[in-house]
Amino acid sequence: MRRIKLVVAYDGTNYHGWQLQPNGTTIEAVLNEKLTELLREPITVIGASRTDSGVHALGNVAVFDTENRMPGEKICLALNQRLPEDIRVQSSEEVALQWHPRKCPCIKTYEYRILNRRIEMPVSRLYAYFCYFSLDVDKMQAAARYLEGEHDFKSFCNVRTQVTDTVRTIYSLTVTGNPGI
Repeated sequence: MRRIKLVVAYDGTNYHGWQLQPNGTTIEAVLNEKLTELLREPITVIGASRTDSGVHALGNVAVFDTENRMPGEKICLALNQRLPEDIRVQSSEEVALQWHPRKCPCIKTYEYRILNRRIEMPVSRLYAYFCYFSLDVDKMQAAARYLEGEHDFKSFCNVRTQVTDTVRTIYSLTVTGNPGI
């Protein structure tokens, strides 16, 4: 048995998030299906974290176990030929069997974009929130400082959440303006 680590990038527009869902196609489901076809054995990936419906990722980490002898670093190349164009495996490598993406210390980076202009841009509609009224970037930067540090985000969770630890640390939060867009 071997364990393979994948670094996955995707445009989540057409997906119901990372985790398997009964109501739509997910990134995990597509990876499971295409890896099963490629390696000719049932494959189930384990992701480092989940993303919500429509969310994009540049470096989500996942692992899977296999008996197949294909070199770990070649799996991404073979798999990418089978994946839809909105999912790409950036790299693949063999790791120790006990290596688990959820148990490794990591820092996640989130980026939220606001298209702040009078008229919306069609090419930005899937990747930025459109806001036509003027924003005060200085006040937004001042407000952002209150979110930095360790906080309990339980009040932001769904009532039926399975999350047991709702305390998170925000190490930095930057608000920048881009005048002239």
